Amino acid sequence: MSLDIQQENSSGKLQMRLLGDLDIYAVGALRETLQIALTQYHELELILEDVCEIDGAGLQVLVAAKNEALCRGSRLFLRDHSVAVIQALQLCRLDSFFGDPVVLTKEMPG
Repeated sequence: MSLDIQQENSSGKLQMRLLGDLDIYAVGALRETLQIALTQYHELELILEDVCEIDGAGLQVLVAAKNEALCRGSRLFLRDHSVAVIQALQLCRLDSFFGDPVVLTKEMPG
């Protein structure tokens, strides 16, 4: 499955909804989109509830975007994490790095 990126400008901030797999095959386009967005917006929200799978490359793009936002004095938030995203963040102990509240939008398996 590929990654679809839907963007919506809301009150001066950009909301990006990611749908599909955030993996090595999708990170090139996402990286470019995030770099452009971070030059144009002071606040960026990534809505992750529709991310089906995420791998190390996907996590690297999220970490790089967060670091870039911090360097620019901008803010990047992760919202509505999918189960796959929560599990990957916890496995790599990155949940506290982003500092965003993790709210389950769907039930975690077993």
